[in-house]
Amino acid sequence: MEVLRKAFSQKLDQALTEFVGSIDADEFLIEADIRGSIAHATMLADGGLLTAAQADNIVGGLQAILDLYKAGDFKLNPAFEDVHMNVEKKLQELIGEDALRLHTARSRNDQVALDIRLYALGCIEANLNDVNELVETIKVVAAENIDAILPGYTHLQRAQPVHFAHALLAFVEMLERDKARLKDLTKRVAVSPLGAGAQAGTGLNIDPALSAKLLGMPSHFANSIDAVSDRDFVAEYLFVAAMCGVHLSQMAETLIIYASKEFGFISFSDAVTTASSLMPQKKNPDPVELIRGKCGSMVGELVNVLVTLKGLPLGYNRDLQETKPPLIKTAKEIGNCLRVMTVVLQCLSVNKEVTLKAAGDAEMISTDLVEYLVNKGIPFRKAHEDVSALVAHARESGQTLNELSLSACQSFNQAFEDDLFQLFDPKGSLQAKTSPGSTGTAKVKEALAKAAKI
Repeated sequence: MEVLRKAFSQKLDQALTEFVGSIDADEFLIEADIRGSIAHATMLADGGLLTAAQADNIVGGLQAILDLYKAGDFKLNPAFEDVHMNVEKKLQELIGEDALRLHTARSRNDQVALDIRLYALGCIEANLNDVNELVETIKVVAAENIDAILPGYTHLQRAQPVHFAHALLAFVEMLERDKARLKDLTKRVAVSPLGAGAQAGTGLNIDPALSAKLLGMPSHFANSIDAVSDRDFVAEYLFVAAMCGVHLSQMAETLIIYASKEFGFISFSDAVTTASSLMPQKKNPDPVELIRGKCGSMVGELVNVLVTLKGLPLGYNRDLQETKPPLIKTAKEIGNCLRVMTVVLQCLSVNKEVTLKAAGDAEMISTDLVEYLVNKGIPFRKAHEDVSALVAHARESGQTLNELSLSACQSFNQAFEDDLFQLFDPKGSLQAKTSPGSTGTAKVKEALAKAAKI
């Protein structure tokens, strides 16, 4: 931007002008930039650096620019390099000389740091709303399918019968932790850097606390160099978003597996599936596959920013400009993924007969058999060994566990009695689970009732 290069003897090369520009990313910051400038002008007036009339003129002009932008009548000019100079030039066009006073006691460094913080705060708020919507949807689907039983898996091997609702509520717990991380992050993002200047502060009469208050931020910077030079709050937001993305990816992968022909546990409605270009019978779960894929890119953006920050010396460096696109992209993607997953779950049905049949796999009651023996006074390791041998015997004989005779079972442990065979009903297995947080029928109902109140 030539207006800033009066001390330079040559114009910046055109290719370099385009290279250093940040218009594409900056457009997302325009509302934050105007908010920050309004607060800054108000603070300047409070400190006597602007008259009340000058401040009113500036604030009115800034509000007019925002209105023009929202109406689609203000487009950013790449010739002005970034959003900040675009706003400043437009303000000068609208209100004249008073616009030249706005940048008093402010550097581009603390200005952009503030804009990114304000933008991130808006993203956090939007993310919280989207997570809440998804959590509420999961609760509804879980409650509607409280009677659905399916195999629980470890190592993707059938392990024990569980309630489908219990499996869904596991994701609620994950998402609630994501919410907690977002809320906790807010207090580190909501720190105003206005007043830090380029890095050293200023000798002019400013009040950073007032700027922060006007922006709804509970605190302001304690060190002017740190205020403009670190983007750890961006990295932390990207981590929180990526962690939430990992949870969404796990949910997506689980649903994809459950919906496969090999499992057949759930079905997606036509509204959330796509057709094959070749195979007419196909219903592809593209939306959840894309969630899984996009969440991978979020991890990449986190690494991108961490690597950028790692190599910087203390103070502001232009490399920090490269932390804006990852923030903007990730905020958009995690929001889209949360909203799409909400729609997908609303269009999901559980094939309860299929899940119950799968949950009836007799071998999944093996742990129940161990606990049966423990309740008979058999030491756990002995009980585990005897049941393991019983399972091996059944496999070798070509029988399921529930097809073995009582005498065959007693040959492995005399503590087995007639009531042994009551254990092979998956519903009975679930009713027997009584420990807190378990998949026991009563405990799952308690969890649903508790979740409904949150």
